[in-house]
Amino acid sequence: MSVLRPLLERPRAAALLTLGILTIAAAVTTSLGSAGWASGVHYRTIAVFVVALVAGELVRLRMPSRREAAPLASASALALAFVGDIAGEPTFDVPSGVVVLIVATGLVLAAVVRRTFGRVVRVDQMAARLVGVGVAAWLARAASPWGLPLWELDDGEQVPLPVVAAGLLVIAAVGLTVEIGLSSAVRSERQRTAWTSALRDEVGEVAPLTYAVITTGPMVALMAPQLGLLALPVALFPLAITYVAVDRASRNREIYRQTIAILSVLTEAGGYTPSGHAERVALSSVRMGRVLGLSGRELRDVEYAALLHDLGQISLTEPIPGGATVLAAPSDQLEISSEGARIIRRASGLEDIASIVESVPTPYRRVRELGEDVALGSRIIKVANAYDDLTQGDSGASAIDAALERIQLGLGYEYDPEVVTALAVVTSATAPGRSGPGARESR
Repeated sequence: MSVLRPLLERPRAAALLTLGILTIAAAVTTSLGSAGWASGVHYRTIAVFVVALVAGELVRLRMPSRREAAPLASASALALAFVGDIAGEPTFDVPSGVVVLIVATGLVLAAVVRRTFGRVVRVDQMAARLVGVGVAAWLARAASPWGLPLWELDDGEQVPLPVVAAGLLVIAAVGLTVEIGLSSAVRSERQRTAWTSALRDEVGEVAPLTYAVITTGPMVALMAPQLGLLALPVALFPLAITYVAVDRASRNREIYRQTIAILSVLTEAGGYTPSGHAERVALSSVRMGRVLGLSGRELRDVEYAALLHDLGQISLTEPIPGGATVLAAPSDQLEISSEGARIIRRASGLEDIASIVESVPTPYRRVRELGEDVALGSRIIKVANAYDDLTQGDSGASAIDAALERIQLGLGYEYDPEVVTALAVVTSATAPGRSGPGARESR
């Protein structure tokens, strides 16, 4: 029940959970008799796919944005929806409901194993995968324009194989789109960001991996008549290679982020800023960026810039009292940001980060009155920095209210009203004693 309670508190997550339960109920109602027969006739096929599903769920991939995905499990589930003739095995002529029940069995077994080893179980992602596979299985096993389901046309005698392959690819894309669309809807609700931004990140973050998942199912269906059950590991191999490459990229990205975080500590070690200031500003900036619908790449740039926004303080002969640049003179703020940007530009590939840092002190009135082009990331960090300078890391309700009231005094003149609204949303969801859907928001 502890796994389900957070979902029931969020409307979208609860709706997705209900949809997953209805999918299983429909499968049981329409295919329970066939499931018993299939378990006796196709036990080897079922066992191979269930093992692949469980393994795919256990080796989840951590994306560069730190969200988790299970591409091997998704590909295996879609492959099961398409497979028909299998060399050395009875033809897998089961209704779509049986496919759903087999996939549900694999997902539940994987969840039990993950729970046993103390790992997080994402019921919403399981429900999204089940619904996506259910849609794909129904489309693949319903009658096609040629009178038979597509999986029965994989011999190429009635319909050219390229046409069958194209049809299976389209169905796989539809099934995966349903899964990704539902997952991103729940993620956007959890992180309080726009659904379109979450969907864009899900699809575009690692596009080659998405394409590999879509092609795996049709590859298994078309190779199984010659290779038998060996078709599944053979088709999964390219996806596994892509998986390793993405995993390595994610680890490199994390090392890169840690290096920048270490640089951000220089101002704390020198006594220029309070302990944890850069990390708190970065966290607030990312949360506000999500509310404002920034993409994964834009969020990453904002996070890095927020970590380094005070780097220019190391050039000061006398530290600002409390490190609170919000209380410093405008000319001093500009000097700090310019020096910080100059230091950051010494590293190749950080030009965008330097530009964001350089514009942080710019008051919003210059955007409103003069049309000056100031990046949204700079406006976000300006508000996040002021908030942390004013609260000094105090997460008590009185400190937060006082900081918000002070920031409101500069609304439209010093601070972007849209960003300040995002700050109010973030603080209402994450502050102790305040409730909101994002109260347990992950980083």
